Amino acid sequence: MGRRRAAVIETLHDVATTIQTEETVTDVCERTVAAAADLLDFNLCTIVIREDDWLVPYATSADASSDGSQRMRVDEGLAGKTYQTGESYTVAEVTPDDETVPADASYRSGISVPIGEHGVFQAVETTTGGFDDDDIELAELLVSHTATALDRLDRERELQRQNERLDQFASVVSHDLRNPLNVATGRLELVAEECSSPHLDAVADAYGRMERLIDDLLLFAKMGSETLSLTTIDLGGLADDCWDPLATSAATLTVECDRDVRADPDRLRQLLENLLKNALDHGGDDVSVTIGELADGFYVADDGPGIPPDDRGDVFAGGYTSDADGTGFGLSIVSQIADAHEWDVEITESASGGARFEIRGVDIVEP
Repeated sequence: MGRRRAAVIETLHDVATTIQTEETVTDVCERTVAAAADLLDFNLCTIVIREDDWLVPYATSADASSDGSQRMRVDEGLAGKTYQTGESYTVAEVTPDDETVPADASYRSGISVPIGEHGVFQAVETTTGGFDDDDIELAELLVSHTATALDRLDRERELQRQNERLDQFASVVSHDLRNPLNVATGRLELVAEECSSPHLDAVADAYGRMERLIDDLLLFAKMGSETLSLTTIDLGGLADDCWDPLATSAATLTVECDRDVRADPDRLRQLLENLLKNALDHGGDDVSVTIGELADGFYVADDGPGIPPDDRGDVFAGGYTSDADGTGFGLSIVSQIADAHEWDVEITESASGGARFEIRGVDIVEP
């Protein structure tokens, strides 16, 4: 058993890597039972996965009969006990009055191993005493990788559901909110032609803020639902391009950054635009902004009023704003873009007492 155990553990890493690449629950389960048969000599094995109140067969080893596994309730038989307790069991001999509920009368011994919160792996033999503690340990090692793969698929499914909800949200915002706003804006223009009132300017300002809010909400949804397309980008050149349409005549941008980075160009542009616009909104028309290098990234600093330390943990939350005309989504979009790239964003104080946003973990392209 010692040599067999060493050989199994040695090859288990490659098998685990293969299991992790599977794209469906069925494929993960089939890959697992195939590995159990090939590596552990479990020629009669199966995996049942929980669906609502049932444990449903998803994969059976090649040597097992097609009816060698059966659908059962989550509280039924040894599989149910294994699932509910989260513990592994060895059955040295199947008897008529035990809890095993074998699918075939020829099964005389077996093991039952939980697969996290997903289901149960079981192997059987047609002879008594077919399994020992080493078999349980090796089976647990194998299905731990199965559980990891199934966890990943669960996360991907949840992410897909979230993206679908974001798409639905974007559709509602784009159509159901923007259309009546356009009608109201048009009516306001007609009223302004017929009469003069100081209240009309306030209404126009409110409509303008609603337009900006809709635009930011749509962008927020887009940032969360689209995948990255990475390419090499001249960071300083992109910063200059972002600054030109935003800056006032008195504001200045100093770029102390001569490097290329790997990033999604559209998202990096949006991140820089939002940080530069934040500096202009809060630092005034004559604000000075600097973009400089960090060992593993870059920073955007200004000489404005800065962000109080107590508020720095809140500014990335969606809807947070200290500006009556702001939408509160600008910096939350910055955080979302950084998260998508697996970057870290930290707010500190600049040398002049303003705000300094440090973006770290960036993939720097060496010249």
